[in-house]
Amino acid sequence: MKYVLPKGFLASGVHCGIKKFKKDLALIYSKAGAKAVGLFTKNKVKAAPLIVSKEILKKGSPIKAIIVNSGNANCCTGWYGVRDAKRMINTVCEHLKLKFNNVQVASTGIIGRRLPIESIEEAIPRLVKKLSEKGLKSAASAILTTDRKIKVGIEKIAVGKKEVLISGIAKGAGMIHPQMATMLSFIVTDARIDKDALKFALREACDKSFNAISIDGDMSTNDTVTLLANGLAGNKTIERGTKEYGVFLKALKSVTFKLAKNIVEDGEGATKFVSVFVDGAKTTRDAFKVARSIANSCLVKASLYGENPNWGRIASSVGASRARKIKPNKFEIYLNRICVFKGGRFAQPHKEKFSKAYKRKNIEILVKLNMGKKDACIWTCDLSKRYVEINSHYMT
Repeated sequence: MKYVLPKGFLASGVHCGIKKFKKDLALIYSKAGAKAVGLFTKNKVKAAPLIVSKEILKKGSPIKAIIVNSGNANCCTGWYGVRDAKRMINTVCEHLKLKFNNVQVASTGIIGRRLPIESIEEAIPRLVKKLSEKGLKSAASAILTTDRKIKVGIEKIAVGKKEVLISGIAKGAGMIHPQMATMLSFIVTDARIDKDALKFALREACDKSFNAISIDGDMSTNDTVTLLANGLAGNKTIERGTKEYGVFLKALKSVTFKLAKNIVEDGEGATKFVSVFVDGAKTTRDAFKVARSIANSCLVKASLYGENPNWGRIASSVGASRARKIKPNKFEIYLNRICVFKGGRFAQPHKEKFSKAYKRKNIEILVKLNMGKKDACIWTCDLSKRYVEINSHYMT
């Protein structure tokens, strides 16, 4: 079940010339029109394909295809951007005999360069020809930029007597920050589900996964998560508040959690996977503010990379978080379950255990605020020399 697509879905990936050698154009296709919902970046500067796709989603038409290129963001390119995004859609429509409002478009890569639209148009017939039930891995590869590995998540569930599959792919390794992460993700399912239920399920799943990761605190212009449901599993329609909705939501969360975790593990130059937990907050908002302040701190990230358990940088990030209910003498800091700060001062942990706190690949930072009962978790990584090298030289 490693790279299986749900019923009625096909996918493919090819090289069209944006990148020198690697695949850079992907297509996902549903034989039946699918209900579609999406979430997009909060950045005020939005890429052209995102603008076009949002408008198409607003119309509410069934979606049958998603065309995606990597290596070029098609962002900040003036009026050419929207024109080229629409040309990508129109070419797909021509070769799959679809209407314009049946297709979504997405891009990722360098900002400020015009798409080589002619090369993309020439490659789309090959892309369509290669569509396959076994094409998920190829599509997952074609959407990558600085990623080191493909990111795929799949869950199979039973809804009544029908088998339902949820398959998702994602890209993301740098410019990762909540609301949303710098990423693209495309999730497809053969579940028959109410549109309202689909929308709420995606938002709830993303809030605890894609919106709870951070690599470098930078927010992208192209972030997109799209969920398609074509109903071909033939199950009784899933509606909010039902037992079936709970089963579907749990499976969707599993897919988005796996993809989000893969993004952090594959962070540009990352050597550590870090879980930042905040417990005992007065409000959930306070908990997330503290967790994000720690996860986004360059000083904390640098100490993680240097394997120097500098708890003072964490304490400083807690205080700088702008969370409303914090008392320095009440909160505690734990590094891999070792208490290092309590009662407003260094907790004098076992010297050898303390020195090894950041030696692991997987690290847990826990802050107990002791102000309430709310909590939050953010996944992040360290900041290495390799990150600087990648982002000072990255082209495509």
